[in-house]
Amino acid sequence: MSVPAAELLTWAAGRGGHCLAAVGVLGVRPLRYLVDGVAPGPQPLAGLSVRVRGEAERPLWHPSTGLYGFLRLPPGPVTIEITDPARRFLPQVVTATLPDRLPVRRALEQCRRPPAGSAAPLLLDVAMHAAPELVLPPGATALWGVVSQLADGAPLAGALIQLESVYAGLPHQVTTLSAADGSYLLPLPGEVVDRRVAPPGREFSRALRLFSPRPPLAAALADDFVGGLPAEVYALDPTAANSPFRPRRFRLRAADGGLRRRVGGRNPDTTVSIGESVRWDVELLA
Repeated sequence: MSVPAAELLTWAAGRGGHCLAAVGVLGVRPLRYLVDGVAPGPQPLAGLSVRVRGEAERPLWHPSTGLYGFLRLPPGPVTIEITDPARRFLPQVVTATLPDRLPVRRALEQCRRPPAGSAAPLLLDVAMHAAPELVLPPGATALWGVVSQLADGAPLAGALIQLESVYAGLPHQVTTLSAADGSYLLPLPGEVVDRRVAPPGREFSRALRLFSPRPPLAAALADDFVGGLPAEVYALDPTAANSPFRPRRFRLRAADGGLRRRVGGRNPDTTVSIGESVRWDVELLA
């Protein structure tokens, strides 16, 4: 007895994550980014677009696991693009090497046990960073604004932004990119009222660092923001000699127009206000 491959794949596609593990090749699970160095939030993210460059297959989403599952991809290196049609999350590009699952598929088609030591499917968790359009819950703490060139006011796409913050009472860094229109959003889920002092502290000074894309990357992002994104962009060291980013000097402009300028050769700090979404525009100096 044998089961046609198309029928087998259709069976798996309409079921849960365990069926993907049985016959699938790749499962991508996008999750909500929190802070650097901390596992992303567990809530599955529905409604995203996940595609493998150069492949026609589109995945099916398994609500129980949050996996976007691919069943027909050939083995070898791939580049995966994750975008959000609702614009809640910034796009991500990741690379991977897919296992050869053809022996498993053939065995299952023939109703045989897969060979011992058969390659397992590749399952990837990807932390999705908030886009500026993401609607935050009431009382959320966040920074937002626009990154622009001071010389001409032009918004800057793809700026890498790092903010010193806290999470679970420990120092952590929060990272994002400016979107195609130069806007950014930094939700700060670990910032809380400091009740060790009287009155309790609700405002905190936080250091901000910004790295602008070098000309080749800036040109690629201007042509196609998703297609031009470096793979694993948040894992890159922006201070490395071969980095596609470079550090920038800047000043900050508050929502009321007030300026914070560089002092003593240092970029200015931001102010975080607990329970508020505070605007700080970043104006890049020459």
